[in-house]
Amino acid sequence: MFYYEESATGQADINRIWDLYSDVSKWSTWDSGVRSVRLSGPFSAGTHGVMEMSHGPDLPFILVECSQMKGFTTKSEMGPMTITFEHALEEDAGNVIITHAVTIDGGEESQMDNIGKGITAGLAGCLKKLLSM
Repeated sequence: MFYYEESATGQADINRIWDLYSDVSKWSTWDSGVRSVRLSGPFSAGTHGVMEMSHGPDLPFILVECSQMKGFTTKSEMGPMTITFEHALEEDAGNVIITHAVTIDGGEESQMDNIGKGITAGLAGCLKKLLSM
């Protein structure tokens, strides 16, 4: 199993960050690894979508959890592997804490590690962009 979590804290408008999360057409503005995203329905649990990645194949996913202003979780199947990506928002003393976590299960350790490191390489930049937008 591969697991990685990163958080960033700053003064930001949690409503604005949620808008950037829930409008998937804007994901590429805060995640340079994403070219575009399509959803088959509303931004809510159970909706399927596809991420067109800047590098690599398109990645189908399902929104497995979605709690307005708190966060959302996507799950993707890649061969025998399951990739879970959690996005969480929290307010604390006038600041917003953003946490992104990636879990990969079901593959060979070295394969999961390589894919995980590729996915998480840009997380700090994503968090920084979200806080600054």
